[in-house]
Amino acid sequence: MKLLLGCVNSAVSLVGYDWDSKTTFWYCPGNYLRVCGLQATSERLWIASDNTLTSLGGKERQVICLPGPHENLAHSVKKLGQDALGVADTGNSRVLLYADGRCVLEYRPLDGWECPLPPDAIHLNDILSWDDGILASAFSYQPFTFLKQGRPQWKQDGLGVIFYLRRHGKRTVSSIAASGLNCAHSLTQHGQDVYCCSSAEGSLYRFTPAGEGRLAQSQVWHVTDDHFLRGCLRVPGGWMLGGSSRRHVQGDARSGMLVYFLADSGAVEQGFVAPVGEIYDILPWDDDLMRNVAQQILAMPQLPLEGDFPPLCAVTF
Repeated sequence: MKLLLGCVNSAVSLVGYDWDSKTTFWYCPGNYLRVCGLQATSERLWIASDNTLTSLGGKERQVICLPGPHENLAHSVKKLGQDALGVADTGNSRVLLYADGRCVLEYRPLDGWECPLPPDAIHLNDILSWDDGILASAFSYQPFTFLKQGRPQWKQDGLGVIFYLRRHGKRTVSSIAASGLNCAHSLTQHGQDVYCCSSAEGSLYRFTPAGEGRLAQSQVWHVTDDHFLRGCLRVPGGWMLGGSSRRHVQGDARSGMLVYFLADSGAVEQGFVAPVGEIYDILPWDDDLMRNVAQQILAMPQLPLEGDFPPLCAVTF
């Protein structure tokens, strides 16, 4: 089974990983392309990162610049409906929906606050189509704590939430569908259930619809004590999950970058990827799509970034 790993804050930004042999067969250095969230469509790979939504594949690269006022810190990108793409505009605490290259709708979990929102108020980071609206995950529903404390206390246990967002007229109707997570990431639907990584806890949660826009916690799998768990892909027999090097911890934070397979039986297997790095998203590998993507990356100039990066990887798959 071949996987595409999207890596953030890492020396490489895209990784082709063969789970069966536990080996990397292709990568893109982080100084050619910056990546956070990934979404594949029939002909394009969509990438959310920084202030842009970028697509590779097709005839040429396309770049959409996201609007302010704050730095966007764009995280996840997901298909929402038949023709729209949603991007988590983390810096402005909103979800932007794009169709045909233009923004057509916004969801704002904090719609109705009279004061101007601070940048990155709740660390909104992932989205998912749900019922007549969307779900969105966030680290903490405490948008103004930084005014008293200097910075948000996101790493405290249980502050993470999943919002249920709908549109009513020109406003967003926001409610909390689930709470109690620790750095919520990677919203995924399988069947009728919703799955979410409690990243700092190293666990995967399953939620069951409970009516009136609520989600009831139905199962928790504790996967790791060593990694920040983020990136979630359903595969036959279980889940592929990304294990990222921990940050902001005491002692040795270089816990490495791994892929975990969580079987439906509860058994956990791991595959080593790199000594250090962070996985944000995991997609199935598509040879035809990625051959075109890799060729376009080969033609891109280096970004003016500091740090040590590996050489550009030629197309070998």
